[in-house]
Amino acid sequence: MNDYADAEKQIMGCLLSYTRGIDRLDPDGVIAAFHPGGLLEGYQVDAFVPVEDFAVPVVERLKKRYSSTQHRLSNIKIDFNDNGAIAESYVLAYHVEPSNEDVPERLWTFSGRYIDYFENRNDEWRIAKRFLRADWTKVETIDEKMPNKFIAGSRDKSDPVYG
Repeated sequence: MNDYADAEKQIMGCLLSYTRGIDRLDPDGVIAAFHPGGLLEGYQVDAFVPVEDFAVPVVERLKKRYSSTQHRLSNIKIDFNDNGAIAESYVLAYHVEPSNEDVPERLWTFSGRYIDYFENRNDEWRIAKRFLRADWTKVETIDEKMPNKFIAGSRDKSDPVYG
């Protein structure tokens, strides 16, 4: 039982490394969730990309297009098998698009699932292959914001989480 507890802890760490890496625009955090050469499914079924070719371009696209993102995971189910483990994680991702002369500030919401095939190599559980499935999406205008004096989060390594 201890082996599964340690495996689940490592798997959860990988899932959260990916979401932090995406939201803090940290390609190293994204890559750390995967074994070297680990594959991610692109926007088309059966089109896979190595994580090393995915991380920097996706971070650059997110940086250019959105002022903020937040990827939340829930309903995480991990099933172990003879080849490793399969983890299904529901993802709810928010993307804030800043306003420009053509459009007001908008919130893009994506709801879907990560289906991750994990392998244990050299006592390290990491993602070997990731599938992404969409359930629904929504785009809405941000007409009003909460009145606040909150300190904005940083989308880089100046964020206190890297302290």
